[in-house]
Amino acid sequence: MKFEKYTRPQALSLIPLLKGITAEIRDRQAKVAEIESMIRALRPTAHVHGDDIRRLQSELASQRMELRRAGSELDSLGCALAVTEPLEIFVPGVEENFGWRPGETFLRQAAIEPFAA
Repeated sequence: MKFEKYTRPQALSLIPLLKGITAEIRDRQAKVAEIESMIRALRPTAHVHGDDIRRLQSELASQRMELRRAGSELDSLGCALAVTEPLEIFVPGVEENFGWRPGETFLRQAAIEPFAA
């Protein structure tokens, strides 16, 4: 796969797309956590709530698949989630690398590249 390297103006033009992808990632992460919590709460009564647990496990698998899809969207742009708090997107640049955080309208200079799996 060919990874893009962006000039600053090109990277800035990605911000609206990055906003949408990160909003979906955060939403999916919250849903995954909520469903996992519900499954844990129902496990002690699995003999009564077996169907509910199976339904929730199916929904959990779906949410995780969609979370991976959102990550793949970043990958296709050559970008990556940096393992930081707050959440930051790494954008590879031609002369410098960029970092973008949700809610920001600017790019920062990325100090390090994210771990490549």
